[in-house]
Amino acid sequence: MDVNEQIRQDAVDYSLKSIKYICEEIGPRESGSANERRTQEWLRKEMLDKGYADSAEIEEFRVSPHGLVGFTKIISVMMVIAVACQFLAYAGETAALAGRIVSLVLAVLSLVILLLEFLMYIPFIDFLLPRRTSSNLCAVKKPSGEVKRRIVFSGHTDSAYRWILLEKGPKVMYTVLVPAIAGLAFAIITFLVALIKGATPLWMMIANAVFVPFYIGVYFFCTFKTVVPGANDNLTGVLASVAVLKCLKDSGITLENTQVEVVATGSEEAGLRGAKAWAKKHKKEIADSGIDTVFIGLETLRDYEHTSIYVRDLTGTVKHDADAVTLLDKASAAIGHPLPHASVYFGASDAAAITKAGIKATCLAAMDPTPADYYHNEKDTADNMCPETFRLGLDVALAAVDIFDKEGFGK
Repeated sequence: MDVNEQIRQDAVDYSLKSIKYICEEIGPRESGSANERRTQEWLRKEMLDKGYADSAEIEEFRVSPHGLVGFTKIISVMMVIAVACQFLAYAGETAALAGRIVSLVLAVLSLVILLLEFLMYIPFIDFLLPRRTSSNLCAVKKPSGEVKRRIVFSGHTDSAYRWILLEKGPKVMYTVLVPAIAGLAFAIITFLVALIKGATPLWMMIANAVFVPFYIGVYFFCTFKTVVPGANDNLTGVLASVAVLKCLKDSGITLENTQVEVVATGSEEAGLRGAKAWAKKHKKEIADSGIDTVFIGLETLRDYEHTSIYVRDLTGTVKHDADAVTLLDKASAAIGHPLPHASVYFGASDAAAITKAGIKATCLAAMDPTPADYYHNEKDTADNMCPETFRLGLDVALAAVDIFDKEGFGK
């Protein structure tokens, strides 16, 4: 597939310029917000007006924007109340029993919310939170003949709430989170012992109270008042996906049997909700079509030395499809830059939701897992991007299209 150097460089320049426009003219893009939708509308118009895509539709779904990180406010309050209820031991036998029961229930529920909402991205408490309409932008570049293969590139259009603790440095965040989690575990054990024995000794009350400052610290983990620019995370992934279509158009390339698609998801920062909605809507269609389909998530193309193919996701619990990973292995080797494998051990990418739905998927990302100093804070601006890394991601994506078009999954 002949995409020359100038066309590739033009695509990089166009993409970085577009990201700058979105960040400065549209602004931060909270999940389910007007700005998220404005970004998708702008991208849709760009792809259709410039002939990058044959069609582009916006698909809506409902979302709770606070679903993923809203737990920090909820469990911090619940744990402070749980500790306070232990002191009802001095208010009479009935009140003491009620206090022990309430304390244990709140602590166990806090653990369940933490595990399901934050670590597993399961919408456990979403129904209790305010809801909005979010959307996915789905663009298609059709082949000239019968569709025998489908390759989907994706990035998310929304940007994150500002993570205050992380902005102050990973050490600050861990100094708050680790003791808070340890306190939660300690609380469940001691609350259970107190309930079984029917007594709450003073030392137990004091020991649990020691963790209260850390629970309060968790409350300030993030702020819903500030949404970050999100230039790298993840407009780079979105525009790299669009850039694939641009390169095909500018090179005069129409594949014969491979359909190339772009899915610009919404509400990834709310817990992969856009990817989940896309998978739910299209899973049966993909399965019934019998067409070989692969989903390539492009995520935060910023830190060159950390560019990797992700083989595990969703806090390490999801293993991406071997065929999808092999495709990117071949693609990176084809451009003379073989990439290492990596895992998302804390958090997740949209590809995790697609893999869980039974669709072949993987993720290409380039972000310092420490994490990066711009991650989920106001340093993630259009002036803080890396053209070289963006170009690497685009080159791998284009090579993947070429290989998939010629070989499919190589079986």
